[in-house]
Amino acid sequence: MSDPKTAFAQALAELRGRVPDRSDEAVARRASAVVLPSGRRVPVNARRLGEWVAGQSVPRDFDAVLAVAMATGGVTGSAALRELWRAARRAPGRQDREPREPRATRVVVGRPPSDAAALRDRSALARAVDDALRAEDVRQVLLTGPGGVGKSQLATAVFHRARADVLVWVGARTRQSVLTGYARAWRALVGAEAGADEEAQADLFLDWLRTTTTPWLVVLDDVDDLAEPAGLWPAGDAGRSLVTTRRRDAALLRPDVRVVPVGMFDPDEAAAYLSARLSVDPRHSPAELVALADALGCFPLALSQAAAFLIDSGIGVRGYLDLLADRRQRVADLFPPSSPADEHDDTVAGTVRLAVERASTLAANALDVLGLVAVLSPDGIPEAVLLDGGRNLLALRALHRLNLVTHVGRVEAHALVQRTVRDLVPDPAAVAVAAADALEREWASADPDTAAALHRNAEVLRAVAGEHLWDGGMHPVLLRLARHLAAIGRPAAARDVAVALLARAVEPRDVVVLRTEVARSTGDLGDTTTALADLTGVRALAERELGRTDLATLWAREHHARFLMETGRIDAALTEFTALIADGGLPASHPLVVEAEDNRTLCLGLAGDVDGARDAATALVTVLRTELGPRHRQTLRALVGLGRWIGETGDAPAAVATYREAVEGLEAVVGRGAHDTFIARHNLAYWRALAGDLDTAIAEFDAAAADAERALGERHPTTLTYRGNLAFWRGVAGDPRAVEHLAALRRLVEDVFGPAHPRVLRTRQQRADLLHRAGRRAEAVDELRAVLVEMTRVQGENHPRTREAADLLDGWTGR
Repeated sequence: MSDPKTAFAQALAELRGRVPDRSDEAVARRASAVVLPSGRRVPVNARRLGEWVAGQSVPRDFDAVLAVAMATGGVTGSAALRELWRAARRAPGRQDREPREPRATRVVVGRPPSDAAALRDRSALARAVDDALRAEDVRQVLLTGPGGVGKSQLATAVFHRARADVLVWVGARTRQSVLTGYARAWRALVGAEAGADEEAQADLFLDWLRTTTTPWLVVLDDVDDLAEPAGLWPAGDAGRSLVTTRRRDAALLRPDVRVVPVGMFDPDEAAAYLSARLSVDPRHSPAELVALADALGCFPLALSQAAAFLIDSGIGVRGYLDLLADRRQRVADLFPPSSPADEHDDTVAGTVRLAVERASTLAANALDVLGLVAVLSPDGIPEAVLLDGGRNLLALRALHRLNLVTHVGRVEAHALVQRTVRDLVPDPAAVAVAAADALEREWASADPDTAAALHRNAEVLRAVAGEHLWDGGMHPVLLRLARHLAAIGRPAAARDVAVALLARAVEPRDVVVLRTEVARSTGDLGDTTTALADLTGVRALAERELGRTDLATLWAREHHARFLMETGRIDAALTEFTALIADGGLPASHPLVVEAEDNRTLCLGLAGDVDGARDAATALVTVLRTELGPRHRQTLRALVGLGRWIGETGDAPAAVATYREAVEGLEAVVGRGAHDTFIARHNLAYWRALAGDLDTAIAEFDAAAADAERALGERHPTTLTYRGNLAFWRGVAGDPRAVEHLAALRRLVEDVFGPAHPRVLRTRQQRADLLHRAGRRAEAVDELRAVLVEMTRVQGENHPRTREAADLLDGWTGR
């Protein structure tokens, strides 16, 4: 009987002989493309094919033989061929005569990367890896993270400090490199010579790992394609394996695997790295290095390349920061291969490009979805923006699996990854418009938290690709920016955005909407006279260009009527609001109708009909509870208005109960730190004070002021309002320091709004009130007279606040 290996080689040679005009490379490519009956594809290497036909080695997997057979014309006797293959696999060879156990010496195989030039300790990550390797239930530790974050450096440190008797470092980018690494390890263990079948030697090494009692550690570095190491994962009770990869697929996540995520440096680590790496160049100040670390998002590979570029080019940090800020610069030019990173085979751009290519093999539209990510906010994109009703789920998960994004509820991506991808997309204009369309789609029905996230994303889109949002007219999503800012109590920012957009607007509707927002914000900032004058012109333009009942016109009319009211023309405003509601023909729950009804109710109350105001507010709340539900944001906002008029009719305890219901609902629906919630909390504390419960009111003002300062900042109008009323009611309760607190607050409010702003005048009125309560009557009267003069000039003599101050002064002077 002939040798089994020879018999198998002859059978394979006959198959190969059916296509003598084809090279081994061509046959191997064709075999690799064959879909087997099992549904698998098996990679076939041309060099290996030549060895099999020559009888120098036997394939480990029969599917490779079957692929060659099918690629050369098919086979009818696959069972006979399988038996020949099995016999050849069982036949003794030189490697089987080699000793199964290694010599009793420490064996180290493989060459990990050298230490980085300014290696960071990253002690927390090192402890996490060491703890995982010592855990009884762990057999493999997975270091996963984006390319270029230092996974291999961490693994190198583990490799050097390991106490195992057998240490093997294997580059795992390809299947062949893994087989070669295992074969080298086996030869080192048993003292064999090179030249034998590497696949067989790799099998022997894997079998030794499973059966040995010798402690071992195998590092598989840079696993990229999970098909490459299939069937080659090291296993055995005596040792552990450590894997570095950008992947986080389900195939890697097993019960006996401990995952250690590796991310960016923290700011201190990043600055320390740059300081150490650039210590050879004393030109760079610590502050500049901190700024550079921040500009690079603490990305280790980018820091390494940037430092090398600074050294090689002689450019200073400030000059390099200018290049980074210039969006015309490509990432490939900012991090060129001519200034390589420490022991890293690729550049920032190349690392990202490789990951994108791999993701595209998992989902054909991965780059399309990543293009959307690239023009949106790095720190949080609502997943619905990208999912598009679920159609992009597989692509988004492919990007997550490759660590190009992190998708856990929302989607995050590193800014440098985004910038690199923007260089890769073939049609930036189409990507920008698609992203804007997605934001507009989701914004139409967004809750407040989602709307805030959408606003952040729209601002980023405007900054990085805004020039593409004007083709064929302004994209509708841009019109939402100023509206959102105004709705959350940031009128100055709303005005600035609207002014900037208005400079480019051409279409009449866009012009009307933006001029309305500019005028509205101007009035909210205290200049109600200018706001009213501007809105008079906007309203005329809107009625002429769009028609009296167009929605944009109706909003211009609503704001025009509101500033009629704000400047004291209450009767005219009441008439306008009534006509607006009748003309619009909109549902009672439409936001414009709700706002107009709320302001019409306010006009009734300011005109002295507090019973009518309470009845109108009650009717509005009843309608909204029926149409929208008791916990809808619009209903709860209307409830805040109702609380005021219940109190104004003399029932302060009922007002407190109404506000408490509104606060509890708003906290549950939109959150404790939302703008509407802050307004409701303020009014609840105010009416508690009027009801005589000063201690509770002061505690609520104090807590809400602290919350507002944390959420909005100390200079935000809502924060300043809280602080003013907190000081005032503390003064009413007898705190002698309250007068000084209001004086100090006045200086801050003047700095924020200007000396004649209504908020400043209100603060001065409150201080005069406290002076009078403290017995400093002459000083109080002088101050309130001066305030009244300013109120009359700024707000008009019929403004509610002006009338309130005049009545207070009359009470003091006995007129």
